This record gives sequence, C-alpha cells and structure tokens, in this order.
Amino acid sequence: MVRLLVTLPFLLILIIFSACNQEPIQIWFLDWGWKSSVGVLTLIVAAFFFILGAVSVWFAELRQRGRARRAEQQVRTLEEQIAELRRQQAETLMPPPASGGLVGLEPAAPAPVQRDVPLS
Repeated sequence: MVRLLVTLPFLLILIIFSACNQEPIQIWFLDWGWKSSVGVLTLIVAAFFFILGAVSVWFAELRQRGRARRAEQQVRTLEEQIAELRRQQAETLMPPPASGGLVGLEPAAPAPVQRDVPLS
C-alpha cells in the first residue's frame, strides 16, 4: 500500500511532464543523434530504470527463495529426527510384550503382597 502511495503520484507527475514537453529537440548519445521530445525521453529513461529495478528485486528474491527452500528442508529433516527419537523413546519405555506361545493373552498382573501387620 505504501509503495502504491509513492508510485502513483510519481507516475502522474511523469505523465503530466511528458504531455507538457512535446517539442522535438536534437538528442545526442556518443555518435548517435535523433530528434525526440523531452517527455518521450523521460518516459524511456523511467521505463529503463523501472526494468532495472525489477530485475534487481528479482535477483534478491531468488536468493531469498533459495534460503527459504533450504530452511524448509532443514525443518523437515529435524521433524523426521524428532519423530524417530519419540518412536525410540516410546519403544524404550514400553517394550513390546514377549510372546510365550499364547498369542493374544496378556501376562497376569503380580499378586499383591500380604504382610502380617500387628494391630496396635
């Protein structure tokens, strides 16, 4: 939004300037010469620098995208490592039941220990 608030007035001033300066003048660049209005020359220069700015932003964005892709890959790798560690921890805390020949039966719970405690 801020970019739009800066760009629109600039473009409006540029278009008004180009419309007001339509007298052809002789323009020279090294050995090349041509007749053009100052307004058209201004529009050509503005378009050139707009394209130059767009290309520079594009290159910066490519670098950012590469960094983002590497970071996302690292996050996926770390998440896989966390899942593996949690799986290993669950196996360590709850080892699989030993099968003693009877499939589907769980081992019986140990009988409670009864102690003879004198009543006082």
